[in-house]
Amino acid sequence: MIRVHCFVSCVCEALKRAPGVDQRPYYFGVWDAPFDVTSRFELSYHGEAGYQQAFFREWYERLYGARIRQWYDHDAPREENVRRLERLVVDRPAGRNILVMLDLFRLPERENKFNQNPFPHIVMLQATADPEQWRMQDPDFRWEGKLSKARILDAVRSPAVAGGFLLDEGALRPAEDAVVRQYFATCMSYPHNPFTHALRGIVQAHLDGRAPGGVPGLNQALRQIPVLAIRKYAYEHGFAFFWRALALDVPEFERWCDEVDELVKGFTAVQYRAMKLAISGDFSLATGVMELLDQQDARERRIKQRLLEAYDEWCSDLDAPVRPLRVNPNGVVS
Repeated sequence: MIRVHCFVSCVCEALKRAPGVDQRPYYFGVWDAPFDVTSRFELSYHGEAGYQQAFFREWYERLYGARIRQWYDHDAPREENVRRLERLVVDRPAGRNILVMLDLFRLPERENKFNQNPFPHIVMLQATADPEQWRMQDPDFRWEGKLSKARILDAVRSPAVAGGFLLDEGALRPAEDAVVRQYFATCMSYPHNPFTHALRGIVQAHLDGRAPGGVPGLNQALRQIPVLAIRKYAYEHGFAFFWRALALDVPEFERWCDEVDELVKGFTAVQYRAMKLAISGDFSLATGVMELLDQQDARERRIKQRLLEAYDEWCSDLDAPVRPLRVNPNGVVS
């Protein structure tokens, strides 16, 4: 199973255990999930929206019936939240998932594949027979094991993180087609690609002097590309959902998965070319960066177009299918 978003991966663990529930539609919201561009024109994968996860929480309940509640009080002192987490873990009833945001950089024994400092990340926790050891489940990185409770709490205390949620599995139910239809229509922005648009704006801001760091600042500005680029693998979940529902051609499915993989790798190429521009200061290299972004834009539009075609076919037997918003290059909704 593809892992692309730490919060989504955690709450999908419960869906995998629920009879008759298909988790794949939930990933429709990941390919263009929110991110931030700071006032310094730097990419940020975990802005304020990431602490609340309001969009994903709302649609989880609409799709699957279970409410995801915040246990973390953002208005309370950090130590009060740490103490509450301890109580929740110790008193956890069966069927309850306890999610917490922590700074993975403070747990060097865990893999920090993106080499980020800080590295806000959401995991799930359980108590063990040893009161000084907790079990951590990290579905996004396919890791589960015991760690020192003190070390985990130190990572929760990081000033770079704040957040936590509770999910009780008892209310889970399969998603209705009508709600899946509404969710897809809400998530699909075509032909607009927010991530590529943001990257183009960041590069241009550094080229024309609006960004404080100038061209050398592109290294810092784009360092979080890998964390956000993997979200594009969520397209594969979309193809898998529609291909299975429609019994479509498997070789074509595999070709589109290859196209998604090329999309993700293409963003790595964007980052490397921008790094070369930043280090060399050779403005002539900017043309190559922008051309590659144009290629990425076109590739992602092709992916979205094929998903829209599959969506239309899937809706063909439903009454009044909900149409995704079409946004033309001038920003006019049609």
